[in-house]
Amino acid sequence: MLIGSEKKPKAPSFKKARAIEKDLAGTKLRFMAPPHRDPLSNLNRWEEEPDSLDIFDSKIFQPLEVLDKTGERRIFDSRHVLRAYSSIWEFRGLPLFQGYCGDLVLMIEINALEDLPVNESLFDNRVLAREVYKQFELTKLLDLHRGRSDDPLDITPYRWPSYIGPINCQWLSLQGADWLYLEDQPLLKIEQTINWNIAIDDKRYLTFRFSFTRSARNAGNPYRIEHRVPKDNFLGLMHQIMNSLNLELSPEAAARRAQIQAQPGASDKPLLGCTPEQVKEAKHTLYMWSGRGYQEEGKDRDDDHRANPEDVAAFIDERIKPRPLPNSYPPGELLKLSPQSFIEDTQIVQ
Repeated sequence: MLIGSEKKPKAPSFKKARAIEKDLAGTKLRFMAPPHRDPLSNLNRWEEEPDSLDIFDSKIFQPLEVLDKTGERRIFDSRHVLRAYSSIWEFRGLPLFQGYCGDLVLMIEINALEDLPVNESLFDNRVLAREVYKQFELTKLLDLHRGRSDDPLDITPYRWPSYIGPINCQWLSLQGADWLYLEDQPLLKIEQTINWNIAIDDKRYLTFRFSFTRSARNAGNPYRIEHRVPKDNFLGLMHQIMNSLNLELSPEAAARRAQIQAQPGASDKPLLGCTPEQVKEAKHTLYMWSGRGYQEEGKDRDDDHRANPEDVAAFIDERIKPRPLPNSYPPGELLKLSPQSFIEDTQIVQ
């Protein structure tokens, strides 16, 4: 593609992709990625992580830091994160007229769990799915924002979700390794995230986190942007990267994985999903913000520019439908996890 457009934003050429290799204490990771292309500045630091990382050295990890339901920043002493790779790629539309149409960010992280029971291992798919859900809840489901009412006399301090998920959860086989895949759908913010997760040790798992942001004039909310800038080219670059990936566990990790997977139930492939209550709340939240940053043609600025609530509800119903990807396994049982607050082992950041 020589020139991009809003409907088909131009992605960086994968012909320029180079091999990225990481040694994670004997576990070898290799994939292809184009050189980073930052839309904002060439001064940002990308691809500066070392090629060799000792994932058993706790001193190089950082504790997980998130916002809780009250908006306080909290540090989780039992969950630590180490970034192994980071990059960004700009997507462009028609020169002069459209320009920047969005970007795709890739963060590769090792997640270490310090409080996992001694009789559990992340090589057990049921344990991995549960812990991935906990991380998703802490980073996405507890991301709440101030809501509002159409009634000017209603001063209730509403707290609405910023995302719904997990969506389109599935297990995929890549180069002989099984990955847990899940998406989210933003309800206020524009950024959408897709996570690919795999265990690399009893207490450590690897995450490829792709976050893409789309941009267009007069489309300042997640519902409107869906109708302006398709996600196909963003997803296309993601799949090119993942299809080039090769992960080779260390001999010790590979033997441990085989031992755990031989246990009854450990090789099951449980799925993660959202509840009917979350779906209902998402429909209302997305509808209420469907006029944000948007002005319908023919209406005055002070008019109501929100979408038809039935159209928004239909979008959410369609969005949460399963969409199996190539090399995905048949759907397994839905893991029965109800949203709760995992904030016991935290401290508030001053």
